[in-house]
Amino acid sequence: KEGIGIIVQESGTISNITVAENIFLGNYGRFMKGLAVNRKAMYEEAGKALELLGITNINPALPAGHYDMQQRKLIEIAKIMYNKPQLLIVDETTTALSQHGREIVYDIMHKMAQDNKSVVIISHDLSEVMEHCDALTILRDGVIIDNIDRENFEPDDIKRKMVGREIKGDFY
Repeated sequence: KEGIGIIVQESGTISNITVAENIFLGNYGRFMKGLAVNRKAMYEEAGKALELLGITNINPALPAGHYDMQQRKLIEIAKIMYNKPQLLIVDETTTALSQHGREIVYDIMHKMAQDNKSVVIISHDLSEVMEHCDALTILRDGVIIDNIDRENFEPDDIKRKMVGREIKGDFY
C-alpha cells in the first residue's frame, strides 16, 4: 500500500494454490462476484501481470508448485511489479535465477531508475553490483563502512572494505 516491493532470496509462493492466487494473495476482493471469486478474470489479470515481464510460459490457472524454483521466483516478481512499487528491494534474489531470470530483474531495475523510482539491491556478487548500481553502501557486521558512487568503484578497494582486510588473489 505504501509503494514498497521486496523480492527475497527465499521462496515466497504457496505451492498448492494457483499462480493467479499467489499473484493476488490478499487482494482477491477485486475479483469477487457476490461470495465467489471470478477465477476467469483472476487468471486473465495474472496472465497480464506475467506478460508485463515477458513471461509467457507460466499458466496462471496451474498450482505454483507445478513450477520450478526459478519460475516461482518470476511469479513473485510479477506480483510485486503488478503493484507498481516506487521502491523495489531486491534481496539476494538473483542467486536463485538463471541468466534469463537475472536479465528480467536487471531490466526492471534499470526501468525503475529511468522512471525516477528507487531500487535497493542487496548482493554479495561484486560484478553484479558494479554493473547495475549507481552507488554502493558497504556494510560489515551491521555497520556502514563506506558509501561509494559508481565513478569511484574499484573492485580491490570494495573487497577490502567488505571483509576488513587486504585480499590476496581470489581468496576472501
